[in-house]
Amino acid sequence: MISWMQKHRKYLVITIWISTIAFVGAGFVGWGTYQYGSKSNSVAMVGSIPVTMEEFQYAYGNAYQQYNRAMGGTLDEATAKQMGLQKQVLQSLIYQALIKNFAKDHGIVVSEEEVQQAIVAIPAFQKDGKFDKSTYIAVLQNMRMKPKTFEESLKNDLLIQKALSLLTPGTVPLEIEAFGSAIFMADKLRYKVFTPDDVTIEIQNDDLKQYWESHKENYMTPKRFKLAILWIAPSNETPTDEAVKTYYKEHRTDFTDDKGQILPLDKAKERIAEAIRLKQAKKSAQLAYIDLKKSRKKADEEKVLDAGDPIFTAEVWQAIEGAVAGTVLKPKVVNGKYAVIKVEELILPKPKSFEEAYADVKADYLKTKRAEALIRLAEDASKNLEGGQESDYVTRDSVDKLPPLTKEEATVFLQKLFASDKASGAILLDNKAVSFHILEQKLLNSDKLSQHKAFIEENAGKMKSNLLQSNVIAQLQQKYPIEIFLKENE
Repeated sequence: MISWMQKHRKYLVITIWISTIAFVGAGFVGWGTYQYGSKSNSVAMVGSIPVTMEEFQYAYGNAYQQYNRAMGGTLDEATAKQMGLQKQVLQSLIYQALIKNFAKDHGIVVSEEEVQQAIVAIPAFQKDGKFDKSTYIAVLQNMRMKPKTFEESLKNDLLIQKALSLLTPGTVPLEIEAFGSAIFMADKLRYKVFTPDDVTIEIQNDDLKQYWESHKENYMTPKRFKLAILWIAPSNETPTDEAVKTYYKEHRTDFTDDKGQILPLDKAKERIAEAIRLKQAKKSAQLAYIDLKKSRKKADEEKVLDAGDPIFTAEVWQAIEGAVAGTVLKPKVVNGKYAVIKVEELILPKPKSFEEAYADVKADYLKTKRAEALIRLAEDASKNLEGGQESDYVTRDSVDKLPPLTKEEATVFLQKLFASDKASGAILLDNKAVSFHILEQKLLNSDKLSQHKAFIEENAGKMKSNLLQSNVIAQLQQKYPIEIFLKENE
């Protein structure tokens, strides 16, 4: 059921992000430190719409899970705080509340029938292609959500969608033509590419130290753990042939080759023997765990390890990072033997000394100064561009027409070129700089406009809608007062 839920989760989670207005700046509210405010069960009040603690906790939980999955399960609360995840979630809920105020003032409502129609259309709640109430209840129970809570969330989501649909204007032919002209604009260029070989960078130790002083926060030690470890090695006794055969019969799918094929008994014997010896040592490991926990035994060694050190698997590190200081973890298999690990101390990151950070500081300083020198050189050259290459007419997708730039470099160059309103200038790439001068320009390719009309119309509509919605949100921010009751703990 869990794996099935994960597969269909996109139908279950009520998204908290309003993508069409996500680019609106987050600076319209002053942010302090997070702590519970004076309004009961509310984290914010937007006009007449409260943002409840329940909404915030649910939305934050969903956002945390999504980021955690994207980061391979490595997200922790400290990282989430550094990312400003609480702020993002609260900001999104405030946007929603602004839209709900707008809907309320303009008489936009969602009926119970519309909610029910939306529910029965969700594939995750269907059985044999039809809505099934028992499946609906079971899925919500697995999500630890009451039907009333889910339906209220869905109703809010539908209300926001309905309100936003009023802010989705159509496009007229002139707008489509103007948008298409901008997309398929073609320029003929004179350009010259400069590489690191064209500049010389001198590095002085004092300059490196000054750079390090200004960027210390970029050179931190990793998160570390002080661990006490008690090792329990399996015996060297060779299992009998009968024991090997019996174990293989019961666990044959555990012994596969690089292609995932099950190994025959004769080729898996050594691995089977190791598995049997490890199994026999499990009881000793459990007793050692109790002894270390009750301080009847001392650890074999103490280590200070960087989080994620390859001495342990990701699963073992997950257990270590989830434990508080003083915790003794249950026995873990590490390199063919058992380890009972006591988490003695978490050592938080701190700025590296200049000596510790020297290699990274030098590399970053060199990259920064080289980029500065390249762009200066290219800007100077663009004032009187001679000896450069001349291109054919190029558009945004002419990535193979600008030698010696690679396709990747040409892609970045063309994006920046067509985003600029300058007839000449310089563009910095990753480790190159390009001087350019536009010789001629074609504003409209009618053939391409005809070929890609649907694409142009869709994107012109999105841009127009985004601009309209951003302006509306700006007006709503002025119209409806916003109070924040949740502040960040220091």
